[in-house]
Amino acid sequence: FCAYAQQNLFDEIHEIDILDCNAGDHGYPFATNFNPEINLREVSAKGRYWERGEWKETEPMEIMFKWDYPKVGVKDSYLLYHEELESLVKNIKGLKRIRFFMTFGQSYLTHMKCLENVGMLRIDEVEHNGVKIIPIQFLKTLLPDPASLGPRTKGKTNIGCVIRGLKDGKEHQVYIYNVCDHEACYAETGAQAVSYTTGVPAMIGSMMVAKGIWSGKGVFNMENFDAKPFMDELNKQGLPWEMIEMKPGERYEVK
Repeated sequence: FCAYAQQNLFDEIHEIDILDCNAGDHGYPFATNFNPEINLREVSAKGRYWERGEWKETEPMEIMFKWDYPKVGVKDSYLLYHEELESLVKNIKGLKRIRFFMTFGQSYLTHMKCLENVGMLRIDEVEHNGVKIIPIQFLKTLLPDPASLGPRTKGKTNIGCVIRGLKDGKEHQVYIYNVCDHEACYAETGAQAVSYTTGVPAMIGSMMVAKGIWSGKGVFNMENFDAKPFMDELNKQGLPWEMIEMKPGERYEVK
């Protein structure tokens, strides 16, 4: 989405907010939609974002706003560190700030905070009845297998980017996003939407390389390549995207 905007929609991009919403309901009091160890470490870690040439660090869940996600509704969105920021700050020219937000419900955060407070998110070894264990790995054993959530999960995901900058000397702002339905994904593939929205783009990227549409010698990030054929395939392969032209300066926090 960011590369498509840089190549086709803007003369300069100044700000990007990546917004990742999973509004799925699996019916369990607490579970994670992918590897619990990775998910819980990611969420409980300090946040990071890039602004004016430097990385800035936040306390876990320190920055939050409410955002009205199309076809989903208003959700609490929290700033996290996510690794795609590393390459985007190098490849989106003129960028002044980029952040990543993910949605979490209060029940999830309460469970996670309790687990953290009693030491279940620790990643170092502890001794239990004469056996050394890593608490977060033991917790992973107790939680539902993310692969088992597919037939139980209802609701939608909404993943997109709010991008601000200049076009023809004027302020320009767009919101590009995809909405994916958990039940439709399960009916098609036997997996829920988090797996679907992870796997389909990887497949399309492989297709771009196999067909020679993306090529070169060395190591590349996907935003180094022409984004349009990838975006066209998203529309064909089950992840159609939409774009909203926002008013210059329009903010999207729900007061």
